[in-house]
Amino acid sequence: MSAEGIFPDVVGLSHRCGSYQGIVTDRFTYRYEPGAEVTFSIGDLVLGKTVGRPLLSILDLVPVGTSTFDPKVINRARLLFSLSSTQGFEAPIIIDKHVQDVVSKYAFKINLDSPTVSDLDDILSSIHNELKIPPKTVSHTRNHLRRAAAGFKVMRDLHIPTRDGGSILGDVYLPLQHGRRYPVLISCTIYGRRIFYSGPDLDDTDDIAAFERAEDDWHSTSESVPIRIPRGSWGISWETQRGFENIATFNTFTYVPHGYAMVKIDPRGVSQTAGKRGVPGELTNDFCDAVEWAAEQSWSNGNIALVGSSYGANVQWNVASLRPRGLKCFVPYASDIDTYRDAAYIGGIPGSHYISDWYRRVKLCSPKWTDHMDLFSMMKAHPFYDALWGAMNSKLGPIDLPCFLAASQIFMIHGRGAYEAWKTRRPENTHLQLVDCDYYSWPSREASGKVLQFLDHYLKGNENPIPETVGIQIRLGNGEWYWRKEKSWPVPGTCYTKWHLRADGSLSTDEANNTEKCFSYAARVPPNGKSGESFHSPPFENDIELAGHFKAILNISSDKADADIVVMLWAVNEEGKVVPYSSKGEPEPLAKGFLRASHRQTDPLKSTPERPWHTHTQEDNAPLKIGEVVQVEVEIFPAAARIRKAWRLRVDICPSENQPDIPGYTPLEMREWYSEVNDGGLNAIHVGGSRPNYIVCPVVPLREGYRNLVQ
Repeated sequence: MSAEGIFPDVVGLSHRCGSYQGIVTDRFTYRYEPGAEVTFSIGDLVLGKTVGRPLLSILDLVPVGTSTFDPKVINRARLLFSLSSTQGFEAPIIIDKHVQDVVSKYAFKINLDSPTVSDLDDILSSIHNELKIPPKTVSHTRNHLRRAAAGFKVMRDLHIPTRDGGSILGDVYLPLQHGRRYPVLISCTIYGRRIFYSGPDLDDTDDIAAFERAEDDWHSTSESVPIRIPRGSWGISWETQRGFENIATFNTFTYVPHGYAMVKIDPRGVSQTAGKRGVPGELTNDFCDAVEWAAEQSWSNGNIALVGSSYGANVQWNVASLRPRGLKCFVPYASDIDTYRDAAYIGGIPGSHYISDWYRRVKLCSPKWTDHMDLFSMMKAHPFYDALWGAMNSKLGPIDLPCFLAASQIFMIHGRGAYEAWKTRRPENTHLQLVDCDYYSWPSREASGKVLQFLDHYLKGNENPIPETVGIQIRLGNGEWYWRKEKSWPVPGTCYTKWHLRADGSLSTDEANNTEKCFSYAARVPPNGKSGESFHSPPFENDIELAGHFKAILNISSDKADADIVVMLWAVNEEGKVVPYSSKGEPEPLAKGFLRASHRQTDPLKSTPERPWHTHTQEDNAPLKIGEVVQVEVEIFPAAARIRKAWRLRVDICPSENQPDIPGYTPLEMREWYSEVNDGGLNAIHVGGSRPNYIVCPVVPLREGYRNLVQ
């Protein structure tokens, strides 16, 4: 008795099983006898044979045990895939009489078992000169095979309709099981959908080939090999990473094999989607339209989640507030809420270097299109928080829509917004993670299991367990860390301990400090030696763990009209060396915060005991007067680390983030410091007497016995 099987995405492929002969139908079906061998052909050319099964692909037409990238597999797949004019499987491969005749004409020249994949080059060129379809490259073929081996495929450059009659482009990644419906994960960024950013000009075969080669190299080479994208360099650290396939989205190879469809869209003015970038409201509306489109597709079960990090997280909030049909939850992993406070003017200090470099990279991604406005010029023209910045803030509703938040520690963007969102939401449907400075890979590697738990629960059914409410990466130093699970934030049992700055350069939990002293230091960081002033605690008698919000209360002055105040906390080991808290074993502070002194005014209604809220308005701007001592509160973003017994706490008060006496510490060039645009001068900290100067540290109950793993 014959059975019906599926050969996905191919129509017209000839097959023979015993005495039965037929072609793969427009429903991708073929007939076979259970246990019998089936031979598949294109005209006179035999592709291969295999025992019939319910689901077959080109990978099955070689001997069992043949590796995915064996030349026998690549040759067969490359020939078959080259019969399609599309870049993915957005349309089936049609093998009609003309295609059969052309392939048959060259069949005698084709050796599909050749060990040299380039042997097909001239033959494919001849075939496709007649069919008028550009052949697929070896890299393009390998990329399709890599996905097929993992159980999924891609549909490229689909036109997704928008409410104004236009369209945006998107890629859809689908599990191979034919005819099934899946929950959908959808993302949108301003960087482009391909590895690791941008996307090819679809009218340029060489450009398409270059992007396919970049994707193949990303998957098949080590981190020491830079990935070259034909759009200009983002820098060597981006080009050698292997943590994320695509900037600010989640990895397809992490999520699609777990039974999800993934949609990655390019909004207007990005990659090949026509339009201007940054038209107010347009991206939100288009993203919302894409969600509703995805909910209605034949491969979707109607349950949708927004996913992404960084910019791909920031854009989710306004879409979620519109409640598009099908949206069940969202995952803004490492998100900003308040563009002024979270990115552009952290602590009132302009992030000019960061914004200008980011703007350069955005333009590299999409050189065909222009911007509605010059964001960098707008930022420089609005140095204080005003209505324009307020209009750029994200809408934090709806609180009944489940949400998975994350914040990076130490990086100094994406380290604040998650906590602001947490305060407004319901703890029963919200999950918070405090993760690494180098967070980019986390939602696709280190924390992917937790994200999948969240998605499985809200998209696949309540019978699936949910992750802990709060997860914290506690840095242990020297590249080590452990994962701490908590039920709420701040961590239950947190004790806010004050470390007072003393006139002898020490730190003490004893408030008594009658000796007065003025510590003066150069506002311009020296090339060598120490920047600012350092204060040290006595050796710790026991291990302690810190996790939460920090802040500093300081009394400062300057002989200039303003001063930047950078507070950095370090641990110093028994040998007197700074403990490297980076997960890569590099020097990294325990915590740090920033404030421009003229922006010191706080809002008492929005401030909390552990976190000052600065107004940053022009009305509250208060330049310094020479000889005047002012008290400031410095917001230090949340962080988590352990200080070991016999280590010391070091607190640096600096005029910038640089600290030249710490070998190997090279902070990212992000901010335009006051001292860079003025003639140096002297800043000072006034300690003792009636002036309070202290650091507030969140000490939490100690935990033991955990591994370097998100478990």
